[in-house]
Amino acid sequence: MRILLKNGRVIDGTGRPSVKGSVVIEGEKIARVIKGDCPADFEGEVVDCAGLAIAPGFIDAHSHNDWFAARQDPIPYFKPFAEQGITTQVVGNCGFSPFGYEPGTPHLELIGGGLFHTGDAKGDFSAYAGWREAAEKKTPLNLAPLQGHGTIRTGLSGYENRPLTKEELARRDFILEQSLEQGAFGASFGLMYEPERYATAEELEGAARIVAKYDGILTVHPRACSAASTSYNPPFGGRPHNLRALDEMIALARRTGVKLQYSHLIFVGESSWKTVEESLELIDRVRAEGCDFAYDLYSMTFGVSVITVILPSWYLSMPPEKRSSLWLRLRLAVETSLTKKLLGFGFEDILIAWIGEGYEDLCGKRISEIAKEWKMSELDTYIKLVELSRAQGRVNMYKYYNEDIITRLIRHKPSIFMTDAWIEEKGAQNASAYGAYPKFLALSREGRGLPLEETVYKMTGAVADRFSLKGRGYLKKGCAADITVFNADTVAHNGDEPVRPRGIEYVYINGRKIVSGGIADESAMEGSGTILHRE
Repeated sequence: MRILLKNGRVIDGTGRPSVKGSVVIEGEKIARVIKGDCPADFEGEVVDCAGLAIAPGFIDAHSHNDWFAARQDPIPYFKPFAEQGITTQVVGNCGFSPFGYEPGTPHLELIGGGLFHTGDAKGDFSAYAGWREAAEKKTPLNLAPLQGHGTIRTGLSGYENRPLTKEELARRDFILEQSLEQGAFGASFGLMYEPERYATAEELEGAARIVAKYDGILTVHPRACSAASTSYNPPFGGRPHNLRALDEMIALARRTGVKLQYSHLIFVGESSWKTVEESLELIDRVRAEGCDFAYDLYSMTFGVSVITVILPSWYLSMPPEKRSSLWLRLRLAVETSLTKKLLGFGFEDILIAWIGEGYEDLCGKRISEIAKEWKMSELDTYIKLVELSRAQGRVNMYKYYNEDIITRLIRHKPSIFMTDAWIEEKGAQNASAYGAYPKFLALSREGRGLPLEETVYKMTGAVADRFSLKGRGYLKKGCAADITVFNADTVAHNGDEPVRPRGIEYVYINGRKIVSGGIADESAMEGSGTILHRE
């Protein structure tokens, strides 16, 4: 089938100035990009794009939709992303992937860290190839998968707070190499989460060297994103912990030569906001040395995490029956109080997204609000919520940064864009899943970001180049016909509301129209995507 997108503002994904022109689609590929007036004798479907921008389909540099791709009906989990113009997502981030674990592991239920599970997906996903075969038949968007290191470690040792044994390390190496050989684009660490928060420096370095050997990319959720963190003992004092976490990964990149993508560079709590410039200087310095080091960001000032993320390692690794002692609660209370003051972040900045069946009335409420209702201390309320959710609850955490910091990061050369969002089956939804990319575009229009062409580059060509997504991210002859058509004058998100954005008019994926007039066609989305191969 031939399609002509005519007379639009062509933004080709390179960052260069846009031009008036048209794009011809033939089958799954872009057949031609035409500058100036379009041909009058075109045979095929014609879409008038006058007054609209024609751009490459947006690429989400950090997603978790691999957990939903192989489900019997994955479309509800992908539809909001399609409606904000996204056609491709990099998945398997933060150490979490639904594939690549020890066959027959007794720890299968722990994989996903309480945030993710594969639902009614069918198949053996212990090897990457098994998941890929199942997901290929279902995925509505293109996916570029990474192997989660946390998934491998969980399958081997559960959440045990100890180094891996020599035998376990050998199995880790085998599973990681198998995934890379079967086409995964790299690997990911989730150093703030169990069990990777217990991994030794030697263990992480070994994994990084394997990724480097295969010329893959390593994405890292760092050990800390705030000035004070429970990832360190004591959880306060000395060099700001987010800078220590950045130092750790810079040192890893220097030692191993791995291409390292620092996931969601955020500055949680007001106390960490003064570390922004030093963080960017550190990144600039290591890049000047020749290390392939970059990062991504989202456009929202909040994010989603597991409810245990702010608890210290010593507490989480303790058997539940021992956590109630008066001495331990006193120690936890003192550390939490000091950490809050040092962070410039408190329980009023944590919103409950989900606790469990029977507790739906708690969704959308802050910890501080619930504490008042229950007439309990905020810490006791928080611990009770952890227990009620069996440590599987979800929270929205605010003060990740502010709008001025977002603008600063947008304009920093090494940054690219992402959503870090997913659709929840129950509870409060993350607005980033609906409007993260339209907000980037709106910030451009308002002069709080980059020029439109450079903004589009950071969500298309730059992401494709960063993750070696061949034939994606650009409007060029021979590239995949992943295309987003939007109105640059009206495109916008809807604040913190998880609803469809404005201004995204058409979306094509592999030549198939899946969004028209801003609304996704669910029947067209069925199987429209593909699992991309690392070449």
